[in-house]
Amino acid sequence: MWVACMVFTISISAVPAKPGMWRTLQLKHGKEVRAQLVGDEWFHFYADSLGNAYVEKKNNIYKKVSKRKLEKMRKKSKERRMRRQR
Repeated sequence: MWVACMVFTISISAVPAKPGMWRTLQLKHGKEVRAQLVGDEWFHFYADSLGNAYVEKKNNIYKKVSKRKLEKMRKKSKERRMRRQR
């Protein structure tokens, strides 16, 4: 019984990204930036040292996104998570 409870608890909790793991991201026009993964398995993105956010568009090419767009993405992710946990 306790194993079932443990599996259920693990499956509904989000695991945060490990802080301090920096990576060089390739942007669309060849520019590179250093950023670290932020978030959890439900919603994540990369952030540079200035707080700029980047998301992957395709084939390891990243795009800078505004705070407003990031918040919209976070909201959609939260809605998906809530539907899935029902």
